[in-house]
Amino acid sequence: MTVEDCIGGRSPGRILRRINKLMLARVEARFADGDFGFTPWLALKHLHDGVVATAGELAREIQMTTGATTRLIDGLEALDLVVRDRGSADRRVVRLTLTEAGTAKYLDRISVLVTAWNEILVDFERDEVDQLVQLLTKLMHSFERHALPQTELQPEQAE
Repeated sequence: MTVEDCIGGRSPGRILRRINKLMLARVEARFADGDFGFTPWLALKHLHDGVVATAGELAREIQMTTGATTRLIDGLEALDLVVRDRGSADRRVVRLTLTEAGTAKYLDRISVLVTAWNEILVDFERDEVDQLVQLLTKLMHSFERHALPQTELQPEQAE
């Protein structure tokens, strides 16, 4: 890339931030019509999809402080959507599990997210959507790989 590639409307960082803000506003507005907000639902989604398994992972994934995440989990637990498991040898590690009600709540609103994405991607062919996801995933992995000190990489990832 050159300096010109990072100016104004061509700046990849600006484009990614703008897309994130626009999509977040769109989805949050869709979730505002229900009894359950987007952030709690997103926590259920990450648990359901296996993206996270612990309170710490959830905090990092949804970019919340650990205190805010604890309050979020407290609320989900009070609604019987999530259970905490401190069964590991390290009591500081709190594993999270969706309850049957949590899975049902997740499934109840997944169509809201899918519909929002389908409205935005209406002008894309299926292979373009697949390519977009593939390239974004590659970009994310590159950021993750280069953001970690070499000593934290798994042996098979180190070059």
